[in-house]
Amino acid sequence: MTDLVCIDCWRRDNLTFTQRLDPAYVKPGPKFRCALHRAQYEADIPHPDHTERTDRAA
Repeated sequence: MTDLVCIDCWRRDNLTFTQRLDPAYVKPGPKFRCALHRAQYEADIPHPDHTERTDRAA
C-alpha cells in the first residue's frame, strides 16, 4: 500500500459521523490531502500572509 490517500476523504469514507467527532480518531502527524481538501484546509487556517496587519507603522 504505497498509494497516498487523502486523510479527509478516508475519514469521510471509513468513519461514522460519531467516530469523526471522537478525539481518539484524530491522529497527529503528516497528512496527505487531495487538492480539494488542501484548498479548504488552507482557507480555514489563518496564515501570516492571509491576515491583514493592523499594527502598521506610520
